[in-house]
Amino acid sequence: MNNILLFLHFVGLAMGFAGGIGSAVTMRFAGGASAEGAAALKRLPPVFANISAYGLLILWATGLILIWSVYGGPQNLPNLFWLKIVFVLLLTVLAGLQHATYAKIRRTGNAALGARLKVLGPASGLSALLAMAVAVFTFN
Repeated sequence: MNNILLFLHFVGLAMGFAGGIGSAVTMRFAGGASAEGAAALKRLPPVFANISAYGLLILWATGLILIWSVYGGPQNLPNLFWLKIVFVLLLTVLAGLQHATYAKIRRTGNAALGARLKVLGPASGLSALLAMAVAVFTFN
């Protein structure tokens, strides 16, 4: 059972990174596309953000279950694990801010709000990478 949970945990990780990379690549191509092409490409990043968010939900669900099924609860985890949780919490907040930004753009039509995403996206990617790096050292 734990192997299945760990597999699903890694699927969530892959979804998170795939969504972020997909969004970044799409926006890069949109910058050099014709107006019509750019408009079509700019509809994709919110879809990629949803893929990442679903991945993050899978990570949270499987991670919480693994804490109890493998370690018997949070009290038995190595101290370095809590640093990983700090980065995961940061990632979760950043993902929420990205979704709030997309919602506000849809609601107001103010495309200038997209400038926030140029900061939130890379910050999310960095927090995800740091969480993964700390996890590697924590769980060997």
